[in-house]
Amino acid sequence: FGAAYTRPEEEQVAYGGIRALEFINAALNHGIELSSSKYGFPLLYDLMTNTVAFKLHPNDRPFNWGRMLFRLLPPSDFKNRTAEMSVLRILSENHHLASHPQIPKFQIDSGMAKLKGVFQGRDAVSRLLEQLGSFFKLDGVQSMLGKQVVLPHSAPRSTMILTRPKSYAQHRLWVVPRITDYSQNNFHLDIQNCASVNIPRAQLHAFASTPLAPLKLEKYVSYLSRVELRKPGVSSALPFVLPIGKVTQTHCSQATINRVTNDVKKYADKMNAERKPTLIAFSPVEVDTFHDAPNALNRALSQLNALIKSLNTAMNFDRKSLWNLMNRALAIATSDERSDTPNASGPNGETNFLRFRLGQCSERESSAWFELLVASILSTSAEHDIRSLNPHLSSTAYKTVMSLTVVAMLTSIRIGQTHRALTSLSKLIVLLRKVKPSNDDKLRKRICQEIHLQAAKVAVDITNERHFMKVDPANANFISFDPRYLVFEFTYSIMLRKSQVILVNKFVDSLRNNKSMCHQMIMGAGKTTVVTPLLALILADGKCLVTQVVPHALLEFSRGVMREKFAAVVRK
Repeated sequence: FGAAYTRPEEEQVAYGGIRALEFINAALNHGIELSSSKYGFPLLYDLMTNTVAFKLHPNDRPFNWGRMLFRLLPPSDFKNRTAEMSVLRILSENHHLASHPQIPKFQIDSGMAKLKGVFQGRDAVSRLLEQLGSFFKLDGVQSMLGKQVVLPHSAPRSTMILTRPKSYAQHRLWVVPRITDYSQNNFHLDIQNCASVNIPRAQLHAFASTPLAPLKLEKYVSYLSRVELRKPGVSSALPFVLPIGKVTQTHCSQATINRVTNDVKKYADKMNAERKPTLIAFSPVEVDTFHDAPNALNRALSQLNALIKSLNTAMNFDRKSLWNLMNRALAIATSDERSDTPNASGPNGETNFLRFRLGQCSERESSAWFELLVASILSTSAEHDIRSLNPHLSSTAYKTVMSLTVVAMLTSIRIGQTHRALTSLSKLIVLLRKVKPSNDDKLRKRICQEIHLQAAKVAVDITNERHFMKVDPANANFISFDPRYLVFEFTYSIMLRKSQVILVNKFVDSLRNNKSMCHQMIMGAGKTTVVTPLLALILADGKCLVTQVVPHALLEFSRGVMREKFAAVVRK
């Protein structure tokens, strides 16, 4: 490595500025290694002996830069007991030796002398080491070396054993924001507690069932049967005929045929009895008349404009409410809004409160933030996790904070639902503008089909229901739900489908009963992006290990989805 070394030019490193900065950046990015021809032993030796006058600041000493870069050598170089490492160790601890007038300088060979030296074992590094061996044996140098000062080890302090605190006011310096676990599977939202902070009961019932119900959806949506939607009835008969033979007469075959027959009949009954949400003025009969009946088209546009106005009004209200709910929850949690009575604990209590508030201002005390409040809902010791951050937060105030947090999450999800509905409505209006009497039959049919599909999507968007919240049958003043579903919806601004909630519950119940379960889903049903991350959130509770097995082609995508899902509010 000595043969390939080229000493940096003086104008490149000696006068500071951008060129010297670029040089040191290049060295750090490349990495300092003893055997490096550019940033190795020769450069470090030149810096320590002041041969390369590197400076960033006019008062810099090249020796200090050499000593600093020497400390950046990898452990593999430090552990090797080589002559080069010994030389650098001696010079780094004896700056007076590095500046000795008789210390050998690193001589760079040129031309053929470089090649001859390599083949003869007399390269620049070998010659330098021989010269240094003679130099260190000089009487004057020996006396300068002396003994290295070994700093004594500091005496260990006695171990501090913290007793279990009797109140949240003790051991404040040891308090850090943390969520104990993510295993809470049931949360009770107190309706009366919400009413105390001006959240009406009707609004909570809407959140638990149909979030956009306050818009009076019956003015915009009707529910039509398959006949009204011009769809044929679903037959309950098997779509195939099995030949009679020995194979079909076995016990297993008969059991399979009976199961398939029952499944087909059950599916047919369900589909024939189902009524689909449809926008008023957008039934199949009405959509087919748009090209020939301007009144029908104008009625449809008027209906959409009224719906858009209602959605925009609702979204603006929800945005203001969300801001107020988040700020109020944080204000109570951090005592910006006091939940206790001033001077109730006497002068000492008020002094402790002011000390706590000053600690928050100086960041000596930890403060809650909204994402922490959201994540704490998943903890089995949520009240302890939050109240430990604020010793002046009462149990009643904590319940209010959680109520405000839950309603804020529900409001945020509804804003996302409203935004999706408005996006679908804008696409539907674009399609209606394509309706012209001059369109030919083929174009008319295609436009009507697109309008019908888009109108159905809008109807589904605004009538979406929440399928994991319900009023507690034992006490009508509480709404019960699994908080992990709500946090999942809030984090990714989605609403879980009924089929997804049912499927996840089946998997969880199967695990509780110590049973295996396998389920097949079509593409686009949310296997990778919804069901799997949600199961990982619910089942990976610190006691169970969840392993996801995917085809090699989906490995990177699946890994990216899991990283995305668990890198925001809930971190795993």
